[in-house]
Amino acid sequence: MAGATVIFLLVDFLRLRITSIKGIFIVLFGSLLRRKEFSSLTGGSYLMLASLTCLLIFGAGPSGRVSGVFIAAISFLALGDTAAAIVGLSVGRVKIFRKTLEGTLSGLLVCLGVAWVVSILPGLDLPIGIGILGAVSASVVEVLPIEVNDNVVVPLLSGAVMMIALQVVR
Repeated sequence: MAGATVIFLLVDFLRLRITSIKGIFIVLFGSLLRRKEFSSLTGGSYLMLASLTCLLIFGAGPSGRVSGVFIAAISFLALGDTAAAIVGLSVGRVKIFRKTLEGTLSGLLVCLGVAWVVSILPGLDLPIGIGILGAVSASVVEVLPIEVNDNVVVPLLSGAVMMIALQVVR
């Protein structure tokens, strides 16, 4: 994971500094970039940084295997945030800050589904109530007008909320 993160960041920094690499990158991936990503790190780099950080903080469960908190937090971002973006951009009408109510609710529903799936998977030890708390926190922080990239904030905050809740429950 650390190696892949370094590669993502290296390519992104080179793309931002070297014109010929930027040109090749735009030809290959330009249609996938948001306007602001042409002059800053891509969402993929932020996702890799957040994934590595979450793995280091939340990654190991009680048995030494990957924790349910890590799986849920990254899945909230990968699935919930993606659903929110797709629905918000395609059918969203009611604005909440810079997002839409429709997108936020669809993201929340997907995150709740993730929480349920993770809660029933063997060996992950994430109670459904704590997963729901994480899903709600992921959806709330995603809609807030925070200047930090949501690819970082969503998994870190939702993971922290779930870890704290697990400590309170135990």
